[in-house]
Amino acid sequence: MSFLLIPSCEDQMSFLPGGGTSTGNQGVNSTYEMKLEQEDDYYRATVSIDVSNHSNDSWNELLFYFEHFLQPFDIEVTVNGDEAETRQVQSRFAIDLNEFIRPNDRAVVELSYQFYPGEAGSVQAIRPWYPLLGDYVQGEWQVFESNNTYNRMARLAKNHYTLTYDLQGKQVLTSAGEKVDESTIEIEDTDVFSTIVMPEEINEIETTVGDTNVLSVNVQPPDVEIALDKIKQLEDIIGPYPGDQLIFVEDEHQTMFQLPGTFVHRTNMQGGSESGWLIYELIQLWYDSIHLEELQTDFWIKNVLVMMTLETFNGGVDAEALQSQMDEEVEYVLPVNLHREDYINDEFHLFTQVLPRAALWELIEESWQDDNVQEAPKQFLSEFSNEFMGEQISTEDMSEFLCEYFAITEEELHNYIVIE
Repeated sequence: MSFLLIPSCEDQMSFLPGGGTSTGNQGVNSTYEMKLEQEDDYYRATVSIDVSNHSNDSWNELLFYFEHFLQPFDIEVTVNGDEAETRQVQSRFAIDLNEFIRPNDRAVVELSYQFYPGEAGSVQAIRPWYPLLGDYVQGEWQVFESNNTYNRMARLAKNHYTLTYDLQGKQVLTSAGEKVDESTIEIEDTDVFSTIVMPEEINEIETTVGDTNVLSVNVQPPDVEIALDKIKQLEDIIGPYPGDQLIFVEDEHQTMFQLPGTFVHRTNMQGGSESGWLIYELIQLWYDSIHLEELQTDFWIKNVLVMMTLETFNGGVDAEALQSQMDEEVEYVLPVNLHREDYINDEFHLFTQVLPRAALWELIEESWQDDNVQEAPKQFLSEFSNEFMGEQISTEDMSEFLCEYFAITEEELHNYIVIE
């Protein structure tokens, strides 16, 4: 075993490969062969990754990301059959190479490790548990500062996965892919997915909404109807769900949360104080498909759109009253796209969500000419969805979209939303 944990200090490690600094160069491709086994209360994973170098550079290391909450242990790593040194900072996991991977060459990375699923209950919805190969762009590996970048990092590369499993008395579902036999799932052209492990006796209810396959696991029939109805309502607002499959899980031992392509809820979706959170978490599943170019400065885009979608679902807002309230309460204004660490106290929430959201509502109201004002936010959100769902976006891209949509200049936009 070769595993070295280094403190979270940026200057203690470099994730830049040797061999050049090409521009316009995104050249990494990978195929995964994975096996999942259960031992007592934890899982053992064996992952073989065939990595191809399609760039113009030679690499002396590879950069992977582990989901931060996974906390794998007893990690063993080989590259082309030889033991390899590894380094880990936050969610980043680097593998030093004994020999360069040159352009058009490939290497096979094999990892074995163990992890705890993190959730109790008869149905376990497991966060992505495999190391995700990073992006190699413009001559370097993309490095992200935050721990929580596994599912949200700005990446467009997709991989092919073959998952086999040996879980006595259990069956497995994934939020993407298809079963090819009783213990194998093929997952093609996908970045991240979640895994559902459940007893063999639990059956899923399979339905469709538009082009989306919806699997309801351990869900009471009335709640299936509620879930499908909410998906239809959200598709009417945002547009089609940006994925082929969506899994609903109910379990009385679980809290409410969402994973890639998966929504987990405790039993009984009907009414209750959690209904607002239920819709909020569902909305996140749509916007999780958008890749932020700079996680620390572009986060305001998702902040604003998720809340606007929730408000539209609930009937909209009085834009003029909201803006008037902001004018009275806000003593100063900061740009929406500062690094999140540059905001103090409540500034992050105020300037990356509340103020730009109020400004967008005002722009929507001012620009809408039709009598049916309820359609205005739906049209705006639908246009945004058509443009950016499943794509990468930056603050600059968002500014261009807003200027074009509302037929205003960049200077006029800055009268509503302050951008650095």
